Amino acid sequence: MNKYELRAEAVLKKREEYFEERRQKVNRTIKITAAAACVAVIAGVGMAINNQMKRTLPPEISPRPSENSTLSATIGQAYNGKTVFISKEVKNQGDYVTCYVNDANEENPYNEKNSYGVMSAKGEIVVPPVYNKAYAVDENCFVVEKRDENHDVVSALTDSEGNILFDYFRGYFRPVSYGPDAYVLITENYNGKDWVVKTDGTLAIDIDFDNLTYAHTAGVPHGFEKDELLFGIYNNEVYVISYKGEIKGVYGEKPKIKKALGNGFNLTAAYITERKTLCLGVCDDAGNEIIPCKYDSLYFTGDRFVARNGSNMGLDPHDVAVIYDTQGNLVCESGVFLDIIFEYGAETGVGIAMGEWSDEKMVTLGGCWVIDKNGNKLSDEYDRIGKNADGTYTAYYDGQTKTHLLDSNGNIIK
Repeated sequence: MNKYELRAEAVLKKREEYFEERRQKVNRTIKITAAAACVAVIAGVGMAINNQMKRTLPPEISPRPSENSTLSATIGQAYNGKTVFISKEVKNQGDYVTCYVNDANEENPYNEKNSYGVMSAKGEIVVPPVYNKAYAVDENCFVVEKRDENHDVVSALTDSEGNILFDYFRGYFRPVSYGPDAYVLITENYNGKDWVVKTDGTLAIDIDFDNLTYAHTAGVPHGFEKDELLFGIYNNEVYVISYKGEIKGVYGEKPKIKKALGNGFNLTAAYITERKTLCLGVCDDAGNEIIPCKYDSLYFTGDRFVARNGSNMGLDPHDVAVIYDTQGNLVCESGVFLDIIFEYGAETGVGIAMGEWSDEKMVTLGGCWVIDKNGNKLSDEYDRIGKNADGTYTAYYDGQTKTHLLDSNGNIIK
């Protein structure tokens, strides 16, 4: 192993030990929350859907009947003799909150025996608390989950009157956004076919995708637009889909132009079947390849291309970031940095490797430098570096408790 791999391995080990210690100190169960956050797709049988019709509810997984699904019940009042509590752990769209009841009348959102529903801002129960999970995804549109006879999770969309907007299927819904523009959801089906579903219960795209994934999870990856939120894989092609459920582009194995970068260069995209992901590259206006389509993210700085393969949720020791010049020459090779950050037109940026993990300070020490356009290190190594609006840098050191002000070339400003 080189020093970066050894350092990364040590950091990961320390992190695992720390989080395992934290988990052992937690005295409450988190099974329900974990099940909602980490969806497992397993083999099973899915139900056929119809894009033009309202969904009907199979009798074997019907919700418990109630005399009126919209009950006048304020917080602290009872539902069927049980005290109603509010769960702040579940996100809801709009002026709704998830509520729950249990036989012990206990205010505990982690109780495995809780039954969940949805309450309006006025304190009215709009979805009775009879489900394994329930939350609002739009005005008068709610996701409900329960278990079927095989103990599999089944999910549906319903309104406040108990009408089924999207029929139960074995699997989960995943909201695309909790913001004001939550137009669609995606499904995680046990049968392996995923759908993009509108909050009125119809399909946004009439395709049974082999897989639907988020195009980004922590900010927008370079090479994609802010509304290009989803990747849908179908027939060995990747569909780039917006948060409104619109198809923004379709890409196969042969690279094609995705957008113009300027100065005679174009971003290209292709679906790499071996990796089962959409990869990016660069060609010129004549169609000549400058950078091969093999990177997860790629951006143009004006006279350099920064390309990266790796996680978009923080650093991973297997991440790779490189720099190309405009002739396609690799001027900063892999193995030096895990991520590289440059602003357009800037002469210097920040190179990030994997620093040493500190048990005492609970932060990563080192791993950041001010670098030039070819990846050469200009500054000392710091714990963290942020660029300021005037072109200077703030460098954090000593467990990120102290700072230096650096000029644009990484020199300490006295």
